Amino acid sequence: MKLWNRLEVRLALLMAAVAVATNLITFGLTAYQGQKEFRYLPASVRAVLQDPEAVPLPFDLSKEINRQLLNSDQVIIQMAPDVVQGERVVMLRALEGGNVLITQQFTLRAPVPGVSRREAGFLARLQQSLTWATLASVGLGILMAFVFARRLARPLEAISQGANRLARGELAVRIPAPRSNDEVSLLARNFNAMAESLERLEKERRAMIADIAHELRTPLTVLQGRLEAIQDGVIRLDEAEVARLHHQTRLLARLVEDLRTLSLVDAGRLALERQPLELREVLASTTQSFRTRAEARGVRLELDLPHQPIALSADPDRLAQVVGNLLTNALDHAPPQGRVIVAAGQEDGEVWFSVADTGPGIPEEALPKIFDRFYRVEQSRNRQTGGTGLGLSIVRALVELHGGRVSAGNRPEGGAVFRVELPVAPKGVEGRGAVR
Repeated sequence: MKLWNRLEVRLALLMAAVAVATNLITFGLTAYQGQKEFRYLPASVRAVLQDPEAVPLPFDLSKEINRQLLNSDQVIIQMAPDVVQGERVVMLRALEGGNVLITQQFTLRAPVPGVSRREAGFLARLQQSLTWATLASVGLGILMAFVFARRLARPLEAISQGANRLARGELAVRIPAPRSNDEVSLLARNFNAMAESLERLEKERRAMIADIAHELRTPLTVLQGRLEAIQDGVIRLDEAEVARLHHQTRLLARLVEDLRTLSLVDAGRLALERQPLELREVLASTTQSFRTRAEARGVRLELDLPHQPIALSADPDRLAQVVGNLLTNALDHAPPQGRVIVAAGQEDGEVWFSVADTGPGIPEEALPKIFDRFYRVEQSRNRQTGGTGLGLSIVRALVELHGGRVSAGNRPEGGAVFRVELPVAPKGVEGRGAVR
């Protein structure tokens, strides 16, 4: 990168230019004000101060002149014509109403060797002092400009380098965040948070691709193996074998449909056909469709619904899918002779329903991940039951799409419970159109 293109150089030059301009303006205003105030001095005082032969005034003389200018009507300064060994005598008189208030003599010593006669004048010395003060101030301003510009540009340069590395795929890059709370420090911390999020998403993406490949490979391997066995005559093609193959194809179709649903949600293309619903009817009808499966497993389905209607606005198919996924999960984990309880209610402007089972429950370390895609608490049991690991992820996606929330926990008496909370049916809600 060229020197001129560096941010710290531009900032330093800008700050230095500001310092120079400020000091030049100050110098000019001070010189102008000095000249203006000088014109108001008595003629005799101006004559002494402007005399090239004059030497620097002693401090006590300058102090006395200022005091008499404030306390008397007229101040007269006269230089004695006689010079004794390079010294001159100044007579200071102060008048008030024509009366002499004070008469005082001061001795002016010769200029220091090496100082020109011109510089011995008061105005020249004043201008010289202002010039040196301005140069010192400009130099200090430029130095501070480079120091502060470097301090300000260092984290920005680190962020720029980190962004370049991030663009090249180095997702583990982090930059040292300053400890202050200014905008640059906040930008550095936000960059690190973004990098951490991208790294986490990339890990999740790779893990999801691996999970998808594994889930697709399992039924495809079974199908391929059994079909090859049928071709070789090892397995006879009968109705039982067709049923096994059909089961694997159904598993593949379910996995593909689940992935399609989640991809539509992620892309924001899954619209809802909202309509007024009665929650008790949806829960009762969906639960009834699972009774055959529950009886085959020896599990009892129970409904704990209130007597009063529970109205809400939702997509009936998607809401039934949420309830079905929760019931499927509960039946997979409920032990024989166990129970699955479906309850509902309305409180605090929201409607809720829950699906609980009497199984082993959810380990505490698994609760934060229970809705993650392809996450399984117990790998072996879920694979035996044919789950895809996407059911609870779909539940969360559809519930949030309805403007609600879902949570998971354990019952005090044992078993897991999933609770869904949805907003009450708004007035005049219309459908948004189906996904095609």
